[in-house]
Amino acid sequence: METPLSSVDPITFEILSHRLHQIAKEMGTTLERVGGTVNTTQQHDYMASLYRANGEVLAAGESMGWHVACAGFAVKRILERFEREEGIGAGDIFLINDPYLTAIHQSDVYMVSPIHFGGKLVGWSATFVHVMDIGAMSPGGNSPGATEICQEGVRVPGVKLVERGKLRRDVFDMIVGMTRQPVMVGLDLKCEMAANNVARMRMEEMYGQYGAELVDGVSQEMIRYSESILRRRVRELRDGEWGDSAVIEGSEKWRVKLKLRKVGERLVFDFTGTDKQAKTGINLPYHATFGACYEVVLGTLGYDIPKNHGVMRPLEVIAPEGTIVNVKPPGPVSMNTTSGGTIAKYLASSVLMQMLSTSEKWKSEVVAQNLGGRFPRHAGVNQYGRYYVSTILEVTGTGATSYQDGIDSGGRLTCHNVEWAELNFPLLYRFRRHIPDGPGAGKFRGGAGAEVALMVHDAPEGKIKGVSLGVAGRRNSGQGIFGGYPGAPSVLVLIEGSHPERLIAEAGSHRDPAVRKGRSLAYCDFELKKGDVLYIRAGSGGGYGDPLERDARMVERDVGNGVVSREAARGIYGVVVNGRGGLDRKATEKLRGEMRKRRLKGSVSGKGAGGNGASFPPCDLVEVWEEKGRKAVRCARCKGDLGKFGKDWRGGCRMKGFTPTEAGPLMKELVGHFVLQQFYCPSCGALLDTALEETQEKPMKRNSRGGLSRKSENVRRVRT
Repeated sequence: METPLSSVDPITFEILSHRLHQIAKEMGTTLERVGGTVNTTQQHDYMASLYRANGEVLAAGESMGWHVACAGFAVKRILERFEREEGIGAGDIFLINDPYLTAIHQSDVYMVSPIHFGGKLVGWSATFVHVMDIGAMSPGGNSPGATEICQEGVRVPGVKLVERGKLRRDVFDMIVGMTRQPVMVGLDLKCEMAANNVARMRMEEMYGQYGAELVDGVSQEMIRYSESILRRRVRELRDGEWGDSAVIEGSEKWRVKLKLRKVGERLVFDFTGTDKQAKTGINLPYHATFGACYEVVLGTLGYDIPKNHGVMRPLEVIAPEGTIVNVKPPGPVSMNTTSGGTIAKYLASSVLMQMLSTSEKWKSEVVAQNLGGRFPRHAGVNQYGRYYVSTILEVTGTGATSYQDGIDSGGRLTCHNVEWAELNFPLLYRFRRHIPDGPGAGKFRGGAGAEVALMVHDAPEGKIKGVSLGVAGRRNSGQGIFGGYPGAPSVLVLIEGSHPERLIAEAGSHRDPAVRKGRSLAYCDFELKKGDVLYIRAGSGGGYGDPLERDARMVERDVGNGVVSREAARGIYGVVVNGRGGLDRKATEKLRGEMRKRRLKGSVSGKGAGGNGASFPPCDLVEVWEEKGRKAVRCARCKGDLGKFGKDWRGGCRMKGFTPTEAGPLMKELVGHFVLQQFYCPSCGALLDTALEETQEKPMKRNSRGGLSRKSENVRRVRT
C-alpha cells in the first residue's frame, strides 16, 4: 500500500527530493570519471537516472530526456522478462540494447540495476552510454548500407550481466568480443556498472536512514508535484492545433509530419501522415519518438520542474506503426539519433513554440529552432598503430529569441578539443572558425556555427574510413521565426585532389568553388585519403524578427568580428559600414527607409499562402484587438488591419517571393528548390513572417520590381 501523500511534510520533501537529484547527478559524474572514451568524457553522450520499483521515472539528474524515457521502458522490459522466471536479486545488473524494446539504436547500451531494502525491490537505477562500436557493418555502428536491423550490430533483448554482485565474465567477453574495440567497449560497460553500484549504495543509505515508506512517499510526491505544475501550465494556454513538417534527403526523400493538439490540460503529439519507414537506418522506435517529445516538453514548459514521470502523464504521442517514427521489424535504425530523432525533436519544438507564441505569459520563451546538421564518424589505424573508432562533432549555433541573439558555438552537440583530436587520431585541422554569414538574420540573429577543414596526417595506411551522419537535406540548420531568416545549410563535403592548400583556401569562402566541386556526403561510407580535404559546415541558428529592426551597432560589431560580411550587412540588414569598419548612421537610415518602401512594390495578396496555426497571431508582431463587437488582427507596429480574428492573418498581408540567397550568400544550395516568401504589413511594410516555399520548378526569374515571377502555382509552403 502506498504512503498517503499528505504524510510528507514540505521540509522533508525538499531535503529528500534534492538528495535523490544529487544521487542521480553523482551517477553521471561516476560515468565520466570511470569511463575513458570520448563519447562519455567529452561529448557527454550518456544518461544516469533513478526509477521507482514499477519503472516510473523518479530523478534524472542532468541526463538527456529522451534516454530517461527510454530507460523507463528498459526497466519495465527487465521486470517482464526476469521477475517471474529467473528472479531479480540484490546486486544484479541487467544489460539491454534492443531498439525494438527499449534502446534507440544498438549503440545505446542500457544497464539497469535493482535496488533492494529489507529484502524487497524498492527501486531501480539505470544508465546508458553510446559505446564506441557495436560490431555493425560500418565502424562505430552507424551503418548507411544496412537495410535491416540484423546488419546493425549486437542486439541484446535483456541479459543478466552481473549476478548478485559478480560479473558474468562469459557474457561480458561475448559482448565485447563482437565489437571492433573490445577494450574501449569494455570500459564503457564498466563505467555503467560503477555508476549503478554508486546509485545502489547511496539509495540503500537513504532507505536505511529514513525508511522505505517515507522515501517512497517522497517519490510519489515528486511525481505528483511535476505533474500538477505541468498540467496547470498547459491548462492556462489556449486550446488549439498547430502543425509542421520536415524532410530528410538521402537516396530518397522522407517527410515527417506532426500536429500538436492542446485540449484542456493535455498535449497530444500526432505524427499521422509521416512517410513509411525507410530502408535506410533513419527510423525511430515508438519509445524514442515518445522520449523526443518528452525531452522537448521538459525543455520548454517544464524547464524548471523536476525531470520525472509526472511530466509524461499529460502527454500522448500518436505514431503510426510502420512509419519513420514507429519502425517495425526488420527496419534499420542505426543512424536514427542524429536524423529521425533530430527531426522528431525539431518538430515537437516547432509546434510547441507556435503554441507558446499565442500566450502573453510564455511568448518571451519562444526560440528559433534548429533542424540539425551534418557530421561524420571516422575509423582506422592511428599514428600509434592502433585501430580506433570515433566521431567528429562541430558545434552549432543556437536560435535567436524574442530578446537576444542566439549563442555562437552554443548548440547541443559538444565538440572535441582540436589538440586532443590531433594527438589521438591521424587528422590535421587546417581551420576551425565561425561561419561568415551563416547565422539567420533577424532583429536578433541566430548563433554562428563552426566550419572546419580536415586532412589525414601521419596515417600509417595513408587513409581512414568515414561514415556520413546527421540530417541530410537542403533545409537543415537553424530555422527562422516570425520574420527571421533561416541559417545557412549544414554540409559535409569530400574534396578529392592533390592540391590541399588551394582547396582549403577556397573551401570557406562565399565563392567556395572547391565545395561545389566536392562530393556531398549523404548517408554513405567513404574514405579520406592523403591529399583530400573533408569540409564540415555545422548548422547556424535561425533569426527572430525583421532584420531591418536590428540595432545597427550590433551589425557593426558582427562585421568587425567577421560573423557578418559588409555585403550582407548592407543587403540584408540595411546597415552601411564604411571602409574603416565604422557605422555610417545617415546612410544606414536612408537605406533602411528605401528598403521598407521597396517591400510593398510588386507584392501580392497573402491569401491562400497557407500556414501552421496561422490563425493565432505570433508574439509581439501581430496583436488581437476588439472594437464594436468585431474581433480582428492587426500589425503591432502601425495598428494596420490584417483581417478578422480566427482566419489566417497572413491573408491580410502583402506577400513577395525571392531567391533563397536573399537570406544570405550560403543559401545558394536552395536556389531552384525553394522560394523565400516574405509577408508584410500592407500599411507600414513591416516584415511579419518569412517562409520557404518548396517547388520543383526551374529557378525563378526576378522581375523589374524586385520580386520573383513564376508560371505555375504548383508549390507547397513550408514554414520556417
